Amino acid sequence: MDLFTTNGSVRLVFPPLELFQPPYTRSDKLALDLRPPPLNDSPLSVWHPFRINPDFYRMSLQLEHVISFVVVYVSAVLFMNQVNAARGCKPWAFSKTSTFKALVVAHNILLATFSAWALITGIVLMSSHWPSKAIEQQEPSYGHVLEYFCQQDSSAYKVLKQSISPTEAGLAYLYWLFHLSKFYEVVDTIILLAKGKKSSNLQMYHHAGIILCTWTSVFYESPTAIVGALNLGVHTLMYTYFALQTLGISVSLSTKRALTSIQIAQFFVGMVWGVSYLFLNYRVRLDSLSESGLNPLSSHGSYSIAERDSNATISATQDSFVPCLSDSGEATTIVVSFIYIWPLIILFIRFFIRSYIKNKK
Repeated sequence: MDLFTTNGSVRLVFPPLELFQPPYTRSDKLALDLRPPPLNDSPLSVWHPFRINPDFYRMSLQLEHVISFVVVYVSAVLFMNQVNAARGCKPWAFSKTSTFKALVVAHNILLATFSAWALITGIVLMSSHWPSKAIEQQEPSYGHVLEYFCQQDSSAYKVLKQSISPTEAGLAYLYWLFHLSKFYEVVDTIILLAKGKKSSNLQMYHHAGIILCTWTSVFYESPTAIVGALNLGVHTLMYTYFALQTLGISVSLSTKRALTSIQIAQFFVGMVWGVSYLFLNYRVRLDSLSESGLNPLSSHGSYSIAERDSNATISATQDSFVPCLSDSGEATTIVVSFIYIWPLIILFIRFFIRSYIKNKK
């Protein structure tokens, strides 16, 4: 059922139920030879500062390792919250030293710098592989733009004529680093606990949940460029603010309130953008589908990697619209993120009300 159509090239439709079937498992994915992104063989540069160890790459994407880290993190935080409460929330001795302050400043500068670098790198990669003017003239209704954002593999391109996608050119490398950075960000909680304070439910939920979301995104190769860019932009501002605060540089309450508002807005925009992928379809020519062997929906209605790469053909009687998401794994990322983000928005709004409305001091 069509919800919306624009000039015949882009339309919104209810996603088929098959898109929500259980995704392929870790063993299925590893059976496909889970390897580091193609950029791993490229020369080192400012956009590609180091190569990825294949064994570490596979280990970092094994679900049991991710779950174990999250469980240990949450358990440790709950335990230390009780310890700090029993101590009267007094700062630990080390947190009063100049070394600790220097480490905190370095931590915030590192994350602010990484976020800014990753954001700029992503923009450079996306802009350098933006569809040509010729394609825009052939597809004036933005079907080419949807394919550009939706398809991570250039072999799946049916409108675009490019030989490499932004993901293959470096975004996959960037996605993985972005995922790893979420593990390191739990240092925020360690710093807070070292100061004798208790970690809030908001902070604990935020750090634990985002690790699971970025894992699904990288593991199932989901289209997350825009959502990732929003997060990197916010974190560049946020960690710059934390660094200034640690250095004793005064920041106005209105600036703090604006940062929190930007964070909440980021969650709303990212959620709407991500969910839209479930409904988006774009038109391709029937001859392109036949030549490539891409079938938007298999005869048995399932979405999988095998189906996406099969030699199925499409007849002239079938609709020539291709869904934005290629398989149920990509849909899993959207669903997991949606489930995660709603409680996060509520917690952030509660924090905003408590910090800037009820308590104006």
